[in-house]
Amino acid sequence: MPSPSFDQATQEGAAIADLFSRIKDIEESSGDWNGGEVIAVLSQWFSELHIDVDGSADQVRHPQPG
Repeated sequence: MPSPSFDQATQEGAAIADLFSRIKDIEESSGDWNGGEVIAVLSQWFSELHIDVDGSADQVRHPQPG
């Protein structure tokens, strides 16, 4: 099995690994990735990263300082 192409020791890498783990938890409960549950997990994850899912993509393309 190949290794991930990101460093899990970084804050960003840990966030990616956390998201993947949350989605795999959905899979374990039902055997597949229920779309509604995945959207709920992804929305919560973005919220924890202070990304407004109702906002424009510019908030991550051109982040504001602070």
